[in-house]
Amino acid sequence: MANFNVNDHISDGNSLQWLALPEQDETPQDVEVKVRAAAIAKFGASVFFNNWSHTVASNGYIAVRMLN
Repeated sequence: MANFNVNDHISDGNSLQWLALPEQDETPQDVEVKVRAAAIAKFGASVFFNNWSHTVASNGYIAVRMLN
């Protein structure tokens, strides 16, 4: 399971972003699904319909972004 804290997110007023460090066999899509599930548990089911994306950094971290 990816290492991230759903309570530690970066906000710019229009979106929320989480930084996650994937386990060895996890794909970026797997990490996005886990972050999305944690956000749904925290903020409610309506965030499922928001626009979600991910970016893979050169250091291995994955930034998962939710647009409001």
